[in-house]
Parts: sequence; C-alpha cells; structure tokens
Amino acid sequence: MKKIFITGSIFMIFICSFGQSATHTFNDVNRVSENNIQSFKSSKTSKPSLLEKHRVWLNMTNTEGAFKQLLVGYIEGATNGYDGDFDGITLDRNPFIDFYSINSGKNLVIQGRALPFNESDVVPLGYRTIIAGEFTISIDEVDGMFVNRPVYLEDKLTNTINDLRQSSYTFTTQIGVFNNRFVLRHTNTALASDEFEAVNDVVSIGIKNQIISINSTVENIDKVFVYGISGEQLSNKENIRDTHLMIPDLPSTQQILLVKVFLENGKSITKKALFK
Repeated sequence: MKKIFITGSIFMIFICSFGQSATHTFNDVNRVSENNIQSFKSSKTSKPSLLEKHRVWLNMTNTEGAFKQLLVGYIEGATNGYDGDFDGITLDRNPFIDFYSINSGKNLVIQGRALPFNESDVVPLGYRTIIAGEFTISIDEVDGMFVNRPVYLEDKLTNTINDLRQSSYTFTTQIGVFNNRFVLRHTNTALASDEFEAVNDVVSIGIKNQIISINSTVENIDKVFVYGISGEQLSNKENIRDTHLMIPDLPSTQQILLVKVFLENGKSITKKALFK
C-alpha cells in the first residue's frame, strides 16, 4: 500500500496486505523538501498468505500532487461488518485530502469483506478535501479475481457508472466532506436510487435581507427559475456557471417561493423558501 509522508511528521505504518509480511526501511531518501507528498508501496517479495483474498487498491489524486489510497478486499474470515482483524480506520492525517470506504459508521482506509463473493455487494466511499477542483479516482493495483473482472465506480451525483479497469474517473468537487457520492460496485446496473436525495444533499437555498442565496457544494449551477406559489415566474437566471448565486431583485412582499435549480450535469431540484 502506498503511504503519504509529510516532512517533520511521525511515521505510522499500516501493513495493508491482509496477512502478508513486509519490511519497510525509511531514511532521508523518503523525504521530499519541495514536495511534501511522496508515495511508497509494500514489498513485492513478502511470503504469500494461505488465506483466499481478492483486493483492489484505489487512489484519489489531483494534478498538484495530492494523494490518498484505500484498499477494499474480499478475504477468508472477514465479515461485512467491522472486523478489527481486517479493517483499518483512517487516521485522517493527510492535511489536504482523505479517501476511505465506509462501514458501520467508520471511515476505513482498509476494509475486508466477506467470502464467498457476491457481485451485488456495494461499498460506499467517502472523501474529504480542502482543495476545490478536479480529482481522479483510479486503480493502483488488483489481485485475485479482480485481475479478470471489472471494478465499477458509481457517481450518484452524476448518475454514472465507470469501469475503473478501463479508465480512471475524473470529477469536480468543492471543499468539504462528501460521504454520499461514490459507491464501489461489481455490476454496471445501479440499484434503485433516489436522485432527488443526491441533488438535495448538494444544493442549499437561503434567504436573508430579501436576497436569495443558492449554493452547490459539488457541481456548477447552470440556471435558476424562481416562481411564486401560484406559479408565476419571478426570476430567471441562466448560464450561471458557478457554484454560488445571489438573487436580490425580487418583489419585496412576504410569500412562499419555489426555487428550481438546474446543475450543469443535468440534475435539477425544486425547493420551497419563505421570502420576507
């Protein structure tokens, strides 16, 4: 498993190998003075384990050098609950991003799943970032059955499923913590999902001093229509191409408004707001 080291930090090591032994030596070569992110992989010469295991290592990166890796593996003896023998909780010590799978309310940098393998199994993925912009999720390594089968990433926000064995997945994000966007899955047909809830999680609308403020935490806003409760259109803003919009030019009467927000990915949501 790759590791991230920040200059001046104490090194804490996860042996992310489900039973394999590995030897790690660290010295000043492992530090980078100008770029504080450096990655390493565990030894390929370790003794093989007798446990059946099928593993996927996923990386989350950007072009500026931010990096975090997680492991999801199906291994003999594990369950689909939290297992202290197989699962590792993220330390969240990378100052820029964190990337993890989610199980039993815990954010895991290593997660063991039960065998026999069930292709309907899905694993929620989450991330934290203090950097807005484009990131890429990609496969670093696979073993076992994943050498010969697809590995799918579902983006609930864009309603897309991407085979990471064929290509990496690049997406745009704002700063924050996002635990409801991505799912690791093994079929390319999503289970029934509520698209409204996905959009509802990322769009917020507020009114203060007779100004409507609309924010999207992930995707750019494309256009916004504002209606009175009787259906008349009060405002129409198009080609916004931003994650934030303020609408100050509405009639100053107390009323219930319907605010319909369209995102650039084609998703839309309508919310009620009290204008006063």
